[in-house]
Amino acid sequence: MEFAMWAYPWDLLDEGPAEVERRLRDIGIDELNLATNYHTVQAFTPHSPERRTLFARASSYFEPGPEYGDLEPVPYEKMDSDWVADIAADLSELSLNSWTVGCHNSRLGMANPEYTLESAHGDDLIFGLCPSQPAVQTYLSALVSDLAARDEFARIELETFDYFYGTGFGWHHQKIHAQLGTLGEFLLGLCFCPHCRENAKAAGVDAERARETVAGALDDIVAGDVAHDRSPEGWLAEHETVAAYVDVREQTLSSLYARLADAAGTTPLGYYVGAPEPGREWVVGADLQALSNHVDYYCLPAYESTSEAVIEAYDAVETVVDDVPLHVGLLPGHPAIHDEATVVDIVQTLNSKGVPRLSFYNYGLLPEQSLEWVGTAVDAVRG
Repeated sequence: MEFAMWAYPWDLLDEGPAEVERRLRDIGIDELNLATNYHTVQAFTPHSPERRTLFARASSYFEPGPEYGDLEPVPYEKMDSDWVADIAADLSELSLNSWTVGCHNSRLGMANPEYTLESAHGDDLIFGLCPSQPAVQTYLSALVSDLAARDEFARIELETFDYFYGTGFGWHHQKIHAQLGTLGEFLLGLCFCPHCRENAKAAGVDAERARETVAGALDDIVAGDVAHDRSPEGWLAEHETVAAYVDVREQTLSSLYARLADAAGTTPLGYYVGAPEPGREWVVGADLQALSNHVDYYCLPAYESTSEAVIEAYDAVETVVDDVPLHVGLLPGHPAIHDEATVVDIVQTLNSKGVPRLSFYNYGLLPEQSLEWVGTAVDAVRG
């Protein structure tokens, strides 16, 4: 089993990349998954020598190339040089991977609402770019190509290169006092932008009927006329037009991933799965069997509190994955895990399951105690 650690670039630069590398190698970490293009964040940094919290808008932490089109990454305002290049230059042992966020980008969404998800009621959901949009597809493929062309990265790992978690919520300080439930949130986030509707029509789906059905159902849930605790699967089984509309998204995403694979070239491509629930990735438009033709592996962030829960999540995804390795991510600290023995047990269990690679979340966010737990767990499986 190989071991990786997710990390933010500011944490490496605050402590010094060489010092972070030494610390990570001391606890048995082989790879660094570096946030390269990321969403808006407030990060609490318990062992940083410079700060205890950092705010950053959706940004890139490298200098992007010129071939993007209408959308392009926005370099972080406080970055006076290419941080990826600076960090890579100071690493000598850790393998560096690009941890890359795609469609979840409120900065680009606010500036370009015409390229975002559009609800059935016509609302621009500006926290999420819509992967049906040609300009968004060009942006995502250019981003992957740009990163693959760099010498620094051994892998590219894709987060939210899809229809954003299958929900209509993704903003900060959300205010909601209507009981929508999983079904209502799913229906709110179902995109009816012009390109989603055009794709559906081309597939023979009555897109306007689907939109009207979704808008009406969402209002009925709020009114209490449709049960908020119904499963999306059960509701779709009774609404064939909307179900067919949802199926078109999977075809769109599969086509996009063929493009992304071409853009990556020989650089291994991974996709984060498990959202909103392991085994139900169709909610974000992902048909894992179809995408298996275009990615080299999946990574499941299983931020659970017991080995039983982690394995349950793992098995739920593995049953729908077709001939592609499944990696796992763990959160060895609050709010998931609060003791060393649990970290050791989960890592040993995954090792016995034959999981090839395990990533821990996240270097700068974890307190020192959690980093020590990681070292103990790695030692337990490596002897």
